[in-house]
Amino acid sequence: MDLKTWAVFVVAAVLKLSLNFLFPSLHSILGQHVEVTTSMTSFKQLKEGLHLYEIGISPYDGGVYHQAPIFLLLFKFLGKFGSTTPNSSIINVFYIFADIITAYFLCVISKSPSLAKTNQLADWVIASIYLFNPLAVATNIARSTAVLSNAAMIGSIAHACYNRNVLSVMFLALASHTNIYTVYLVPPFLLLWTSTTGASTASVTKYLTLFIAMSAGLASIGYFMTGSLQYLSATYGSLLFFKDLAPNMGLWWYFFMEMFDFFRPLFTYIFQLYSFIYVLPITFRLHNYPLMAITCIVGITTISKSYPEVGDLGVYISLLSLFRFIFPSVRYALLAALVILHSLVLAPNFYHLWIYLGSGNANFFYAITLVYTIGMTIIITDTLRATLLIEFQGTQDPSKTVIQI
Repeated sequence: MDLKTWAVFVVAAVLKLSLNFLFPSLHSILGQHVEVTTSMTSFKQLKEGLHLYEIGISPYDGGVYHQAPIFLLLFKFLGKFGSTTPNSSIINVFYIFADIITAYFLCVISKSPSLAKTNQLADWVIASIYLFNPLAVATNIARSTAVLSNAAMIGSIAHACYNRNVLSVMFLALASHTNIYTVYLVPPFLLLWTSTTGASTASVTKYLTLFIAMSAGLASIGYFMTGSLQYLSATYGSLLFFKDLAPNMGLWWYFFMEMFDFFRPLFTYIFQLYSFIYVLPITFRLHNYPLMAITCIVGITTISKSYPEVGDLGVYISLLSLFRFIFPSVRYALLAALVILHSLVLAPNFYHLWIYLGSGNANFFYAITLVYTIGMTIIITDTLRATLLIEFQGTQDPSKTVIQI
């Protein structure tokens, strides 16, 4: 890690501290934007759940809190060192540290053996792409708990790249405990975990068993905290069965608002199946590029899961920055960037027109989320095509190209 990278870490920390100091209400403003946080990641709802837990009431009574019980333990522990209000010093430092450790893990991944032969971006550039990404900055200042889930996921990738598989399994189990869609990454992670020993039945079984055991251990925390398994319905049940119909940047909410209740179970299963159906084909097809398989699946779940937010896009872009060798083969980067920028600018405006001014309707906001999805789809398919083209060429040297007719 060179001096420039550490300088980026310091500047990013100073920037976030300055924003919180100069604009103390910014976290509250961003926390109310449905593009930045959802009911599954909202810090406001986390505070309500923490208050209920501290006064001896189950935080999962009343349908207010839908996040993992481990967050309650974490923020109760942080409360011993100071106030856990969104703009307190301890929360500022904690969220800044989470972002910096995520950027550090990204730099570690870029130097891993699986990417060592490629011409990588400098560490300070990779760190900057994440730390100064406006989407990641907004998610951090809004105190979305997705920041912590993403840090655990990136940490799992970093440890897997260096064959520290037990730590990788632990981080992935933690990420899956806080965001159930991270379970989709288990198949490509198995390729990383067994890369040195070979994908034998014994090694696959060992790591799957370890992952299930760690996940069960984390799940038991909720039982011992609340004395029942009610939290499973309030957390994973709400996520999987889409119980909160609040608008977000995803595809689900409008369909289910317009749908008769009789059809909801069927289409819930269909939508969840759609978000999963790409996992195994991508894993099998990109078995030579497990890191790219992970990145593609992260991108797909960003647009297909029930409660997406723009911070997911920030993480996906940061992961893409690790694959510099595909950049010359990417065709539609400018188009995708303009489409996504267009949607990110118009989304809060259309939501404001609909909810606050009453001069628009749900179609305004949903139309722009469709544009956002189109932009994400262009990026995912374009990078996937570029990866397969390089594999077909048998080289990661962009100077050797294939003429397509």
